[in-house]
Amino acid sequence: MMSAAPITGGCLCGRIHYTIDRPPRIVCHCHCRMCQLAGGALFLTWATFDASAFQLTAGSPAINESSATGRRHFCADCGTPLMMTSTDDPLKVDVTLASLDEPDRFRVGHNIWVGSRRDASKGFDAELPSHLGEPDE
Repeated sequence: MMSAAPITGGCLCGRIHYTIDRPPRIVCHCHCRMCQLAGGALFLTWATFDASAFQLTAGSPAINESSATGRRHFCADCGTPLMMTSTDDPLKVDVTLASLDEPDRFRVGHNIWVGSRRDASKGFDAELPSHLGEPDE
């Protein structure tokens, strides 16, 4: 459940900060290979927000064009993965749940891109719906 407090977040070194004025559409653990490599982890957890709700309040992230449509935004100083945008859906922004100041505020609802799931993460959040691609929002 969403409290009235603003949603804020940023990177490890503090150079980049953001604020979001609406709750996420959906929150998912992404098991795709690109997220594994970009995050240096078995999966990344994303909260999808309306792009119009997201605003950078300090700093400017570096951008890696990780696919034909995907843009991964991260802090060039500390390396924190912050968000992902897509040219095929400019109305949304995916924000790494761990970069929120209060990452426990929103519940994860899905596992996505589970065809690339690593053995070490199988069974983790197994009660969540799992999808070979993106779930319907």
